[in-house]
Amino acid sequence: MPVKSADSYLRQVLPALDDAADRFVALLNSAPDTTAQIPACPGWTVRDLAAHVADTTVQYGRAAWTPAGATAAGPGPEQLIAQGAACAKELVARLHPELAALRASIDAQNGQIPEFRYHDGPLVPADAGLGILLGELVVHGHYLASALGRPWPIDPGHVALIVEGLSPILPAQVRPARARGLNASFEIRLRGYASHIWEFQDGQLHVNPPHPGQIDVHLSADPAALLLVMYRRESQWKHILVGRLAAWGRKPWLAPTLISRFHAP
Repeated sequence: MPVKSADSYLRQVLPALDDAADRFVALLNSAPDTTAQIPACPGWTVRDLAAHVADTTVQYGRAAWTPAGATAAGPGPEQLIAQGAACAKELVARLHPELAALRASIDAQNGQIPEFRYHDGPLVPADAGLGILLGELVVHGHYLASALGRPWPIDPGHVALIVEGLSPILPAQVRPARARGLNASFEIRLRGYASHIWEFQDGQLHVNPPHPGQIDVHLSADPAALLLVMYRRESQWKHILVGRLAAWGRKPWLAPTLISRFHAP
């Protein structure tokens, strides 16, 4: 199981955010038509996607780094309106200044990591929030690249940081109707990286519990495949067929049901 120190996690996630922002900005600036539709986000254009990513970065950079209990607002149509008439390139030009402001906010905390309330749900350490923000950049970059017919390699190390960042919010992402009565434990092995234990007790999820019970399902996952399946970007069956996702254990038949027990991040 992962053993995360806030300091070591920050040292990894901050440059990962810079890298993802560099790639996203370069990709969007190469788009020939910013009014083109994004098939993965019905009703959104390239410009709308840029607005969403810009606003999300602003929210994490300015709202999350306040005293415990602050709220990072969730994505919604109001974000697209809030950006006014700015064009797509102007929107993504804001990413790096906002990330720099975020880094300055971190430095001002004197080594203390505050919490924020994620989508009016659980309190989350703000360093984990950076992992969630990294997921936003990586996955929306994948949406954009797919729309443009461009490659978008996903760094497995970035996925490991994203999964670590998602861990505090996963219990609140469980779909009660799909998890009700479930008693099972899953070991998620990110190939080349840390493993995580997701243990359901009567439908309630416990992430990396200190004293996990017997593992029912071991899941070995290619990091990029797991990310795209978790975010509902690709079908798990595609990756199961070619071995990017593999399961074994006492109850391997539960493996294909796992993702359906969560809302998309």
